Amino acid sequence: MIADIHFGLKQLWKHRGYAATAILTLAVCIGANAAIFTIVNSVLLKPLPVPDSGRILLMSNQYPNAGTGITPFTNSGVPDYYDRLRDTTVYEEQAMYNGTNQAFEINGSPELIRGMAATPSLFRLLHVPPAYGRIFDDSEGEIGNEQKVILSYPLWQQLYGSNAGVVGQQVRLSGRPFTIVGVMPKGFEFADSEARFWIPLAFTAQQKSDDFRHSNSWYNIGRLKPDATIEQAQEQVNAINAANFERFSQFKQLLVNAGFHTRVERLQDVLVRGVRPSLYLLWGGAAFVLLIGAVNLVNVALARSNLRAKELTTRLALGAGRAQVARQLIIESLLLSLSAGAAGIAVGYGILRALDVIGLERIPRAHEIHMDFMVIAAALAVATVAGWLIGLVPAVHLFKVNLSTALREESRTGIGGRKTQALRRVLVVTQVAFAFVLLIGSGLLLGSFRNLLAVDPGFKTEGIITATIGMPRVRYPADKDVVQFTDRVLRTVRAVPGVAAAGGTTIIPLGGNHSDSVILAEGYQMKPGESLVSPMQVTVTPRYFETMGTPLVKGRYFDDRDNEASPGVIIVDERLARKFWPGGDPIGRRMYKPSNPRDLLKIDEKTRWLTVVGVVREVQFEDLAGRSTTVGAYYFAAAQPPPPQGAPRGLALAIKTSGDPAAVLGAVRAELNKLDPAMPLADVRTMQERVALSLMSRRAAMLLAISFGVIALFLSAVGIYGVLTYVVTQRSREISIRIALGSTPRGVFRLVLREGLWLVGIGFVLGLAGTAALRRVLGGQLYGLGAMDPRVMAIVMVLLGIIALTACSLPARRATRLDPVTVLTEP
Repeated sequence: MIADIHFGLKQLWKHRGYAATAILTLAVCIGANAAIFTIVNSVLLKPLPVPDSGRILLMSNQYPNAGTGITPFTNSGVPDYYDRLRDTTVYEEQAMYNGTNQAFEINGSPELIRGMAATPSLFRLLHVPPAYGRIFDDSEGEIGNEQKVILSYPLWQQLYGSNAGVVGQQVRLSGRPFTIVGVMPKGFEFADSEARFWIPLAFTAQQKSDDFRHSNSWYNIGRLKPDATIEQAQEQVNAINAANFERFSQFKQLLVNAGFHTRVERLQDVLVRGVRPSLYLLWGGAAFVLLIGAVNLVNVALARSNLRAKELTTRLALGAGRAQVARQLIIESLLLSLSAGAAGIAVGYGILRALDVIGLERIPRAHEIHMDFMVIAAALAVATVAGWLIGLVPAVHLFKVNLSTALREESRTGIGGRKTQALRRVLVVTQVAFAFVLLIGSGLLLGSFRNLLAVDPGFKTEGIITATIGMPRVRYPADKDVVQFTDRVLRTVRAVPGVAAAGGTTIIPLGGNHSDSVILAEGYQMKPGESLVSPMQVTVTPRYFETMGTPLVKGRYFDDRDNEASPGVIIVDERLARKFWPGGDPIGRRMYKPSNPRDLLKIDEKTRWLTVVGVVREVQFEDLAGRSTTVGAYYFAAAQPPPPQGAPRGLALAIKTSGDPAAVLGAVRAELNKLDPAMPLADVRTMQERVALSLMSRRAAMLLAISFGVIALFLSAVGIYGVLTYVVTQRSREISIRIALGSTPRGVFRLVLREGLWLVGIGFVLGLAGTAALRRVLGGQLYGLGAMDPRVMAIVMVLLGIIALTACSLPARRATRLDPVTVLTEP
């Protein structure tokens, strides 16, 4: 074996060009697979970084017919939580949580930091002890005793320089004192990678009451007992819902019409649901690239074995065993492939770093993505298998060689003869088919991305800065305080030089927030079985729509007359207007939000009527693809009496600038700091950045797919060229005889070209079949075109056809230049 390895290294050094080409080809293919497998393994396959995370389930209420959002809903209500605590037996622990933003004082200035509010049971459920101090106890989940905080390891280091004595000290969060009771261990993260602290979640008696059923604002998770199953959990939750249907029979038909049910899923599956199809699709594309590369190298290995035919047959004739020579060929291939595997790991690492630049950090669990031993082992295993297959194909032919024939005719036919030629043709057809599928996929993703860029999102992006500001109850206890402070903030911002316009909203488009709520229109008659609808609910200030450039379709925008002393008004978007008044004029019509949680359709003296004063263009709040299942949006005026849940305490500012955005932003910060130093700006981004961030995952997938397609196209062209060159070499005597008997150069050119085009044509047919088989997988990733889009098909066929024609023409031209005298007089 050592001698074989030594001899193999000498052979590869002797043929350095071949070795370098093979290593480079396979390294690129393995590198692409290593990068994608790293992502798939870290995001989809690895368990969450908490003990036995596969037993952690999420229970989420679903209303598919009510239009509640872009993805299946993931939240539950507080009464549901207590029902499930009482009536389920499959869980050893349950918890509720959600994100929260709090202002910490860092180096003397407030900074808004992302954290999590969770029931004290969360850390017991996760089975993760703190590094210092303790976790919350149940008493701290009660109103009045909840001002405790647990810090993440990075926040503890930032605030206290790793001082273990911080436990028991106080820190102010948004103006309120909190006692530090613990510090979580280094590397601990759960559900939200941006969460840097945890505070106890305490519910009021009202939130626990039946009036708050189906007010879904929290995530409800449970840890299964070791002997319980997810199917049992689903059955028990279904039983609770069925019992509640009978307990609250007045809601039963409404909930049935809305399609209400509770979905029980593994939390990990929910967290990565949005990226799973695209990641598996990219993984399949990377596998295709590897197959094309391997096929190409098999072709090269066959050609090289033909060139070494005299050497190999002579060794066999001198007594070398066929198995010994075959082993030598395989060892040479393994040396190549393992070298390529090591280089491929480096290439994969480089691809991952490049993906960081184009949006890798935007996918769930991105912080966990890194190459580990499993990825490296998988890459080397792939390299080993590829080496075996590449070496095995020419080695197999050794066992079919007739030595006397091979020694006598090797100059004309070489090892393998017609069967070798047939195999090489099959390999080229396979390459073309795989390349066709990859090019179609990348073309479809490119076309889809271009369509998304052309979407009218319902707002402008140029020169608009957005930021959020919080108004905690401790500083602004009453709704009127919130309204007054909002007005002061906007007046201050509008007075800053360089600010052309400014407005405020509760939900900034593409900001990642969602709020929906049932609303009804006066006189609208629901059809039998029709569901109540829950559109997006947004509160905006005057001049917000003008700042964002949201077009007015009918009526007017909100203005200063829409205050607490004036009649209630509302603005709807086109989609909601079509829902309630198809073909009619919504202006002047009245709408209302249900005021009686026990009878949603009841109209009484408490009903607050809102008159429609305007219709605006539909805004894409969640996704530029417009695939949201919401039935539209409605807008409240910020200065009028707030909705039932109270005035919004999170305000998103939209600022249109006429000067340098950076300078304007600095001036805005300075002025707001004078207004309230404890209220920092957070999540500061331009609308162009928000649009770019919303498209980053699609952009990364598109760029990867295009890269795979380009590699596949190049390798296929090389394969076609190599096979036809081989054919010309093998048929040189036949072609020379044709020329000697009077065949024209054009006829010879057509002869060779026809063979190449036949191979390409068969590859096209198989590629079309493969694309048709994958159309359902591709269709879910596209916008504005189908998986068999004829324009993309035509472009790919023309592009691949041009490249293939070029690859065929070069050997065909070479064939026309053969000298019959020279070829036919060779021994």
